[in-house]
Amino acid sequence: MFEKIIRRLKGDSRLEKHGRPLEVPAGRLKLGLALSSGGARGLAHVGVLQVLEENNIEIHAISGSSMGSYVGSLWAAGFSGKELANLAAEMHDRRQLWKLADPVFPPMRGLFHGLKAKAHLERSLGDLRFEDLERKLLVITADLDTKERLVLRSGKIADAVHASCAMPGIIAPVILNGRRCVDGGVVDPVPCEALRKFADVDRVIAVSVIPTFDEVDAGMYQDEDDLLPRSMPRRFLSAINRNLNFLAKGNIVDTFRQSIRCAQVRIAHDSVKRADLCLRPEHFHAPWNDYSNFERFIDAGRKVALDHLDEIRALAGISETPPDEKSDDSMVGDRVA
Repeated sequence: MFEKIIRRLKGDSRLEKHGRPLEVPAGRLKLGLALSSGGARGLAHVGVLQVLEENNIEIHAISGSSMGSYVGSLWAAGFSGKELANLAAEMHDRRQLWKLADPVFPPMRGLFHGLKAKAHLERSLGDLRFEDLERKLLVITADLDTKERLVLRSGKIADAVHASCAMPGIIAPVILNGRRCVDGGVVDPVPCEALRKFADVDRVIAVSVIPTFDEVDAGMYQDEDDLLPRSMPRRFLSAINRNLNFLAKGNIVDTFRQSIRCAQVRIAHDSVKRADLCLRPEHFHAPWNDYSNFERFIDAGRKVALDHLDEIRALAGISETPPDEKSDDSMVGDRVA
């Protein structure tokens, strides 16, 4: 036992990959879970996974774009929902995030290489490969040159997730097998169709933190700073920030990122139609990199999963809810075109 804990602390999670064997009882249907992109909001996926675990609802295959690939890969590798919440807690301080910054100089291809963030993921995944997993894992990225959606399902998982999380303009494109790859959320923010095509599943559940048309029309997609009154000192600091910070509102990276978001809303609208059920965690105003709010995001995921638990059970072919399986609401927590 102690040897196992020591190895986990050293980051060799490959020893855990058989800790949750894939078992689909007779009469149960095979479920696929599609996890959306969405920055810090994607931590809501952790809450959904916690509820599925607590209710013994098996997931046969999982797909993810950007943050969805990050969470999905760790879970597929054997990390429990509770362990994922602990990892999120480690990153709640922005100073911890800045420790992962590795600036590109000059910043021609992006602001950061993303190699430190990849190394951080490798502390958990090591050299684990898709072929080592009990479940089917699909990681989505985009080929900048061919404009293709790539569904990565072989090779080293950390390399694939690095590519899937390479947000254009912020993280430099990742070279995989000679291809320039960027954020999977650009081409497929809620990868439901990939599960239909590349995984042997009977039903697909989508978890999307991408706002709907109605939420956009209601103004829920505005940045939090746009909704706060601006004092004179705040306006002064904001003006200085705009002249020094590439990421500041209105500057080139922000404009590029917001343009991609506009497209994602429309792509996601069509993508979720390929799911049998779409879970939409509560949307509240927060910056895209607000990892300090991790508990609130996780709670939102838990709530939407619990609200739709009967529907999820029905999709899995579970006709009844045994008394001892009731979830405790108090618990918080190559190449395709």
